[in-house]
Amino acid sequence: MVANRIADLTEDELKFMEDLLLSEYSKESERVKSWQTKNHYQLPHVKQNRILACLNAVRSQTQLKKTLATKW
Repeated sequence: MVANRIADLTEDELKFMEDLLLSEYSKESERVKSWQTKNHYQLPHVKQNRILACLNAVRSQTQLKKTLATKW
């Protein structure tokens, strides 16, 4: 399952994914801004929302790993 594969990723791999997603989100934001400036209307934020959902999933998994790694 996909959830198991994400859970198996190391902290470095999760950080790398987060960096890639942030980079893509930044590029998409710039593209949308230039579109709005050029065409005077707003594009739907479908791709931005998908990237943001993936970014939130990676961040949640990172937080879960940190929480579970804490020794009581």
